[in-house]
Amino acid sequence: MNIRSISPAELERVRPAIVRFMRKYGDGRITHHAIRWFQRLKPEGCKEGTLVAAALDGKKVTGVIVFGNFGLDESFVAVHPAYRKQGVGEALLRYSIEKLKKVYTRVACDNIASLKLCFTCGLAAFRLIKGPTGKPTLWLGGGEWNPEEVVPAAKKTKPFA
Repeated sequence: MNIRSISPAELERVRPAIVRFMRKYGDGRITHHAIRWFQRLKPEGCKEGTLVAAALDGKKVTGVIVFGNFGLDESFVAVHPAYRKQGVGEALLRYSIEKLKKVYTRVACDNIASLKLCFTCGLAAFRLIKGPTGKPTLWLGGGEWNPEEVVPAAKKTKPFA
């Protein structure tokens, strides 16, 4: 398995394929808002903390991971069903932490597969909120993360009560 970053220059060319992959293999867990954010992401607007990476088996895409602003804006991952439980998600997340040095993500509490992925890769849950779909959702951080960096984003989301 090979993991490679998608450069801002490549983004326009590969974006439609990534969106199709996410819709097909994201199991309905990737929000419409996240997909729209990715569709609108401009190569020149890729600020620090933005990463798009793909796992490849030869020329076949087996998984994709995306972070915007270290995950404070958006983050999502999807793995082709034929490659699940083979370490693809873990490899993508570890690659992202290595490249970005820190990552943040929000995961709905009923999304056991994604929570397992995050905890396996050493991410820590630090806040419970009501997510964009109204479900209890955890904020998680990995690498050199700091929960204080999430404060501005936390004002956009309601604490779960």
